Amino acid sequence: MTKVLLLLMSVIVAVSLLGLGADFRSYDAQRNFAVAVVADDQEFIDLTPIQPYAYINTDGKIYFDFSRFNPNYPGGGKGVSPNTTYAFDQVFKVSNDLWENDSGYNGICVQVSASGNVARVLDLYSPDDVYGHTDPSNAADSVSMFIEGGNYSWVGFVINTNGYTAGNTIDGQITVVAHAGNCPE
Repeated sequence: MTKVLLLLMSVIVAVSLLGLGADFRSYDAQRNFAVAVVADDQEFIDLTPIQPYAYINTDGKIYFDFSRFNPNYPGGGKGVSPNTTYAFDQVFKVSNDLWENDSGYNGICVQVSASGNVARVLDLYSPDDVYGHTDPSNAADSVSMFIEGGNYSWVGFVINTNGYTAGNTIDGQITVVAHAGNCPE
């Protein structure tokens, strides 16, 4: 009986030791996943036109159009004057509609910049720019705004056509990049 009890105890100890030293191999589960692809003005970080120069096209993207092709001005103006500087407040806004404290942060840094040919005539400003580009007098080719959850910041444009003659067309890109946390110093 002692041998049986000793053998049983040895088996229990051996099984316990094997169980403690086992490595996890795999886990298999299926979960639902859904992503809605929506227009720029309906995103969690959304771009919403404020002025009629900005609009959401049928492809869901925001466009900035100061030409005769802007659908908000059928039969209206054809562009901006040569050798002139225009300042347009609140052309569009950027909203932070992410869930508050999602991933442990309380806000996002949004950087908006102009590139391509348009960067030669377009400067940006926002009253919330962390680098001081807060009005038309100190606009720059990019702005960076810290936006807390549930809030927004607007972006204005300065278009300077000095040196351009009537008939010129200037195209380019406006890039919007967002990341969690404060804007870099």
